[in-house]
Amino acid sequence: MKTTRHQITFVIALLFNTFGLIVFSSMLRAEEVTHAVRLAKQYIQSGNANERIALSQKLAPFDGKWESVQNALQSSTPRKKAKPGYYGKEHFSTTKLRKKHPDDLLYFIVPKNYQPKHATGLIIFMHGGGKGSPRISPARYMRRDKPTEAYIGDIFEKTGMIGVAPSAPWNPNDHSRWTLSETDDYLADVIAECKSRFHIDSSRVFLWGHSMGGFGAFHQVQRQPDRFAAVISGAGSWTLGQWSVTRGTMFCIVHGVKDAERGVRDRHTDIQYARLADKLLTEQKIPHVFKEHAGGHPIADSKKSVLDFFKKYSRLKRNPFPRHVAVASQVGFRVSKCFPKKESYWLTLNTPTKKGLLEYDALTISTHGNKKESSLEEWKKWGLTHKKVKRPGALIDVINLGNNQFQITAVNTSKLTIWLHPKMVDFNKPIKMTINGKIKIEKRVTPSLITLLDSFKRRHDWDITYPAKITLQIP
Repeated sequence: MKTTRHQITFVIALLFNTFGLIVFSSMLRAEEVTHAVRLAKQYIQSGNANERIALSQKLAPFDGKWESVQNALQSSTPRKKAKPGYYGKEHFSTTKLRKKHPDDLLYFIVPKNYQPKHATGLIIFMHGGGKGSPRISPARYMRRDKPTEAYIGDIFEKTGMIGVAPSAPWNPNDHSRWTLSETDDYLADVIAECKSRFHIDSSRVFLWGHSMGGFGAFHQVQRQPDRFAAVISGAGSWTLGQWSVTRGTMFCIVHGVKDAERGVRDRHTDIQYARLADKLLTEQKIPHVFKEHAGGHPIADSKKSVLDFFKKYSRLKRNPFPRHVAVASQVGFRVSKCFPKKESYWLTLNTPTKKGLLEYDALTISTHGNKKESSLEEWKKWGLTHKKVKRPGALIDVINLGNNQFQITAVNTSKLTIWLHPKMVDFNKPIKMTINGKIKIEKRVTPSLITLLDSFKRRHDWDITYPAKITLQIP
């Protein structure tokens, strides 16, 4: 059978038209996503309820494209072209953050292998000190040339991750400045600043604190475990714990046997704090790492243990969908720093009841032998006593059992929200929930772009956003 010139011409024309339609369709989809991204940014930034309602109506047609819009929003943040090296005494550089933190300082070490085209992990280091520690305090840690001394710069080189050491939030009357009420947002701002400078893998952000920073680590692992791939506390202490809320995030405790020594250092960061935390986490079956070393309080003594942790876990990624998550309405590393909280991962504790007590782990400190000047007899009398205490609070503890089933424990709360993602459930089937072993609820939900954007506004972190939700009233 012969092919005529007219047949060949027809086939070529058909292929050309088909290809043209595909290209045009792709361009149209790209334009749609660009338009949706513009509307989504307006929705996120708007503080006007009526404007948000109008924008939500315009965004409704894009519900089926929520993943494309999210990907575009995540990749729309511009970055500076930073090079490897040491950057000391830096200020926040974005207009918004500089205005918010005009006097705070940042110290960076960018490892030699950093390439802007590749996403890199980030280690945030919370320095030690006290109420009078100046904002230049991080400078004495962030060196690379003397790895055997009290400098940590070599750790960032060895792990290949970017290191940032911010000055602690300022308060001349507080010895634990990494546990101030504003610290939660401050650390989120540090991450945002780093993302504006470097290509950060937001699933590999680690928080490491030493001494006063160790207090901060015990505090932050309870305050915002969903912000980090892992939290490392070195030479810290605590007196109040709601350990259930740390689920989903790796917690590492590093401590020296000789941290407190008579004639050398007081008892306020004694090894017993770390040992009791390890014991309680183990009893409550909460995954964690405890590294006890033979040294004392100085960071030089703990560096090997910290580096060993990073050798094993530097590739660890934050999981936005942990199977087991809990939120308590009041958490902090001690009673005076027990602040309100409502969000973590895919849970929102909407409404705690006005009355109701929640059980916490608490430590009572002996009044004997606290000071390094104590007599040997008094020194030996010192100790910590663990007890369960009840104080005002609410808790939701939820397990994703798989197969669209959730087991919910709700204490002292009348309303909660479970945020959902295709990696957690099958939206083609109903979601089944059991509350406190008695109430059984079954619901169907559909993902939407507006729900995704509302989810983002909870934590302003695209890696822990969810396109669907179920809000439950607890009788």
